[in-house]
Amino acid sequence: MDHPHQLYAVDFTEADQARLAGFSCGDEPWSKHVTEWILGSDVLDSMERGTRVWLFETEQGDIVGFGSVGTSRWKWPPPEGAPTNIVLIPMLGIDVRFQGKPSDPEWRYSRQIMGHLIAEGQRIAQEWPESAGQKPQWIVLMVRRENARAIRSYEKCGLELIPDVVRRNNHVVMKMWIGDQGLS
Repeated sequence: MDHPHQLYAVDFTEADQARLAGFSCGDEPWSKHVTEWILGSDVLDSMERGTRVWLFETEQGDIVGFGSVGTSRWKWPPPEGAPTNIVLIPMLGIDVRFQGKPSDPEWRYSRQIMGHLIAEGQRIAQEWPESAGQKPQWIVLMVRRENARAIRSYEKCGLELIPDVVRRNNHVVMKMWIGDQGLS
C-alpha cells in the first residue's frame, strides 16, 4: 500500500486546465504569476517548445500542484560563461491549500514534486543524444529573491544559490549538479 501522502505525477494536457478551476498558489505577486502561468497560454507555449509539465495529485485525485522541466542554453557559469545546455525547471507551484503539508518533512508535497523534477532532469541528461551537443551538467531554476520560503525549500532539496547572479525581475538562480551520474 502506498503512503497516505504519496503524490502521483500525471502528464499535463491542455484539457487539464478545466480541472484547475480554483487553483491558486497564493496572493504574493510571484505566486499570482505562477498561477497565471498554469491557467493561461504560457504553459501551452512552453510545452510547444518541448517542456514537459505534470500535475501532482493525491490518490483521491486532488491536484496539489504542478511542475515542469525543459532544456535551454545559458551562458555558464552565469552571467558571462560559454553557451551551455542546461536542464531548466521553468515553473512549479503548489496550491495554497497544500503548501507546507503534510507536516512530515519526508512526505512534504514540495519535496515530492522537486524530487520528481530533479529525477526527470537527471534522466534528460543521461539520455541526451550526442547529436544535440554537450549534455546538460546542471539543473537550474530561477526564483524571486523575496521568496525566502521557496529558496529554503529548494535548498533542502539540494539546490544551491549562485552568488551575485540576478536575472530579470529580481530572480536569483539556483543550481544542482546532475552531470556524470555514473548511470548507463
